[in-house]
Amino acid sequence: MSDHDLSAAPVPAPGLPEPRFLMLRRFDCEAPVAPGSRSRLRPGDARWFRGDGLAERLARELCAQRALPLKELVEAYEFFARVRRRVRAATVCDLCCGHGLVGVLYALFERKVDEVVLVDRRRPESWPRILEADRRAAPWVEPKLRWEVATLERAAPSLPEGAALIAVHACGLRTERVIKLAIERRAPVGLLPCCRPHRRHPAPLSLQRALGADLAIDVDRTYTLERAGYRVRWDAIPASITPMNRVLIGVPGD
Repeated sequence: MSDHDLSAAPVPAPGLPEPRFLMLRRFDCEAPVAPGSRSRLRPGDARWFRGDGLAERLARELCAQRALPLKELVEAYEFFARVRRRVRAATVCDLCCGHGLVGVLYALFERKVDEVVLVDRRRPESWPRILEADRRAAPWVEPKLRWEVATLERAAPSLPEGAALIAVHACGLRTERVIKLAIERRAPVGLLPCCRPHRRHPAPLSLQRALGADLAIDVDRTYTLERAGYRVRWDAIPASITPMNRVLIGVPGD
């Protein structure tokens, strides 16, 4: 393997079974053709979300509003299912939040979460449709939500103390900035990394060559958190949603 092919032949993380759907369990046996589809939801897609639970009700309203792509819904639901018990506080900050749906799910399901701060450099055009779906499915959610339209660097100083941090697809070195912010604040953190910066990341080249850059970078991130006194857990969402499906969960030690 050449120095210019560091991402080739990645090795799966040992000990992790093939991920199953946790929040959308019906998808394990009966799912849309492609849970990772980037096509925007349509009202007819509501058939995939039968049931009386809050998760299904919100999903159907998001379909009715044509609010966002199917992939974004399924990805947010399954990431939330893996981090919600370990990464939470009275305030949750959804960093580089995109559509902000993971933060919405915290406001919807976690009674002990009083505020969710949604941080991104711009508010997406889809937000009014997402908010309308929230109002119809769970009207108590909206008062918990607060937007900070800013870059991560500009927003960081004003984020509430004691907040838990989450970041789904914080591209490139933004994941490193979220980890640094979590360590500085001793905050629990949940990450679904993507677009790893192979050439710019300080992960040892020997590991990148042996394991593939993506896995080596997440190993290096794990060491960074553990050296700072964090307990780190690896998990994953189903690969049918996205091949960049590894979840990193860090909780400060006592």
